[in-house]
Amino acid sequence: MNLQSIMLFAPAESSVADRGPSAYAIAIARAHNARLTIFVVNLDVTTPGREADPRQVAAGIGDAAAEAGVDHVTITEHSHAIGIHEVVAEHARHHDCTILGSGNLGVLTEKILIEHLLFFSGRPLVVVPQDYRGGAPQGVTAVAWDNTPAAARALGDAKPMIGDRPMVFLTIDGDKQLQGDLSGDKIIAAAERRGLNASAASAERGSRNIADALQQESKALGADLLVMGGYGHSTLRRIVLGSATASILNGPRMPVLLSH
Repeated sequence: MNLQSIMLFAPAESSVADRGPSAYAIAIARAHNARLTIFVVNLDVTTPGREADPRQVAAGIGDAAAEAGVDHVTITEHSHAIGIHEVVAEHARHHDCTILGSGNLGVLTEKILIEHLLFFSGRPLVVVPQDYRGGAPQGVTAVAWDNTPAAARALGDAKPMIGDRPMVFLTIDGDKQLQGDLSGDKIIAAAERRGLNASAASAERGSRNIADALQQESKALGADLLVMGGYGHSTLRRIVLGSATASILNGPRMPVLLSH
């Protein structure tokens, strides 16, 4: 089953068509013959001199999508009756996934937006480094596996993007104690029954933080996509991301699919 509807959220101030989230969204849409919604607004409204015309930016990304043969629509206006994070979440609920970056400029940053979307859109996110120049996933997919409901949800949400390409259950020893009834062989067999071309790998965390360990080991496996559950808890109505997710968002080095 392919992806059919993809949304790109592209801040007008920092988005370009030839790299990063925009180019990645176009490549994914082309690979899946999916319709692409290009949502462009000014996100950083607090930094003088960073203003940009959303219509112009959207037109540039749209031209690149058209050149790639991707069916697309652009959105550059929205209701101001609710916050932009709520607007984006509402649109995201009607797409198979949302692709965006993790910039940290302004008061409402992309990282804060990701936090809201992760817990309130109900759909998976693909976070792409701003200067990423790779295309749609073609090689191995690494799935950060710790036997939690969030990891299981992420794997299910990633299945259309993985397709029949090889995927690896990646565990980092020394991060947390994994408990469960299923052995590694049984987990792989269960994945294969779902049509996944699965294997497993593990690595020691050592002195690395969990984000570095996951991304370094994923790349060592030849992976061009990392899939992981997004963790968090609510404290006084504020969502606080778990350490692995927060660390990834501080500096993603490869496309990461997050789901909660």
